Amino acid sequence: MDLNMPSSEVQLKKECHLYLIKGGKWAALMSTFILFAMLVNIVLQTSKVLLASNIILYMLPVFITMILAALVMRVYAIDEISNKALLAYLFSLELSWLFLIWMIFDSSEAIFSGNAALAGVESIVDVLVLTFAIALFVDRKIMLMAVLPLMLLSFFLRVTEIPDNYFFPLTKFLCFFAIIVSGQRVLYTWFKKAVVRDVEKQHLLKHFRRMALIDGLTNISNRRHFDEILSQEIRASERNNHPLCVIMIDVDFFKRLNDSLGHQVGDECLITLAKLLSSVANRPRDLAARYGGEEFVLLLPDTDRNGAYLIADKLKSILAKVKILHPDSDVSEYITVSQGVCQWQEGMKPDELISEADRLLYQAKLTGRDRFFGAKG
Repeated sequence: MDLNMPSSEVQLKKECHLYLIKGGKWAALMSTFILFAMLVNIVLQTSKVLLASNIILYMLPVFITMILAALVMRVYAIDEISNKALLAYLFSLELSWLFLIWMIFDSSEAIFSGNAALAGVESIVDVLVLTFAIALFVDRKIMLMAVLPLMLLSFFLRVTEIPDNYFFPLTKFLCFFAIIVSGQRVLYTWFKKAVVRDVEKQHLLKHFRRMALIDGLTNISNRRHFDEILSQEIRASERNNHPLCVIMIDVDFFKRLNDSLGHQVGDECLITLAKLLSSVANRPRDLAARYGGEEFVLLLPDTDRNGAYLIADKLKSILAKVKILHPDSDVSEYITVSQGVCQWQEGMKPDELISEADRLLYQAKLTGRDRFFGAKG
């Protein structure tokens, strides 16, 4: 079982990137809404301060930037868009808005007094600052890169129009800056905690699943997991008509080993045997499991009886080479196993297959142990 999961730091970085992409999309939607509201206001104005044709021309860079970004989003998946591409989009959108705001202010000033034009421009800037701050709060640097030019433009325009009064624009700039920076810190802290908790929750769920499906001593699959996979493989064999074999394995005279050398030595024997079983059944779909006590089982998909015999014989040979001492065995001075090899037959249910493998295992014990026994045919 693959239990590899990203760390909290890696997942946080990934989630921040995804949020920035989605935040960029939301900023584009809000930009569209702001542009639409501006057009409606121009159409409904009684005195034509700005011609619709002029304002549409000024808006073109914003529209073009958003259209290009939308095309990129259709071609590439969200996780394929790099930070560089995102920054290029945000930089272009920012320049487009700065150009539009300046042109509106400059055109309005020719008809209205500077203060009237300034009030309208400041309203647009304040909405944009709020939009970019929300859309990009997960990365302080990127967020400040987006909002500071807008705030500085607003400050510059007000100081230019009202040069004798620095108090209000400076106070507004500093207050906005403090609110945005402190708010970003609060929101990011919440965001980070949410991501970390989610990762911890996923790790916990994986851990619980591992505890449910993995034997705690030998670190291979337990009986519950084996039964689940066996049912799946039988259904696959029914569909594809591929062979499927099961080998039931029992350590010979294991109780005597525990009684003579102690349970710790017995546990070490089971752990070693589990590793050997995993090395023998090493194809992707092969499964080695502890069935209970000193009894193990191998599940061998796409393997006929002759192939299973080769696996059983290989296990017998490897055990003989490893030479795990067993002073009270009647068949050898080393650990040996008895094996029952059974091939699934059409119509055979999981419990019937296991019962037949267990019967063949019992035959291997009756005929002298340290051997494998299979049904004829």
